[in-house]
Amino acid sequence: MLIPNGRYAIASLILACLLAITGCKQRPIEKTGGQTIELSQVPAPVKATIDQQAQGRPVNEIEKHTARGTTQYDVTLGSGDQKQELILDETGKVVATKEDEEDDD
Repeated sequence: MLIPNGRYAIASLILACLLAITGCKQRPIEKTGGQTIELSQVPAPVKATIDQQAQGRPVNEIEKHTARGTTQYDVTLGSGDQKQELILDETGKVVATKEDEEDDD
């Protein structure tokens, strides 16, 4: 059975929308500029993890990001060869880390 041109176009459009929606669920949302906040503004579990991870290093920056109903905190600790970046969830769990080491060349 052949679908007339109008129905074919509608069926194609619906299929394209379904594929796009399915693809969006599998791709993480890219973060766009979060809100810079102070250490005093983070939840207690996040502050506890930051204090534990800092090990005496200063907290340089905290950015709060919210996407799909979840909040994450990008934290920059220390500077130079002691610089470390953490991504924490709202429970204080470390989701990712990045340590910047400068070359001694």
